[in-house]
Amino acid sequence: PTRKRPREGVSFSETVTVRPIPHSCTLSALQRRRMYTTSMEVRQNKTKSKKEYRYDGYDWRHATEEWEMSVDMVTGELIHPAHEQLV
Repeated sequence: PTRKRPREGVSFSETVTVRPIPHSCTLSALQRRRMYTTSMEVRQNKTKSKKEYRYDGYDWRHATEEWEMSVDMVTGELIHPAHEQLV
């Protein structure tokens, strides 16, 4: 028996739920901290991404896949090989 291949592509539901997004000034300080990135975090992420991009040879086609990364045993987060510490 032949199996039908799943249809490729993107589809959208005809029914949706519209939810209002509150303006950031209506959020508490705690909500803002949880939802938005600080400029310091943006700088840290940029540095981290540049290091990973350099490790991958400056070519997105050679980007390290998740299965090639190690796992932090405490947090469960994936660790890119560019950040592994030499022992």
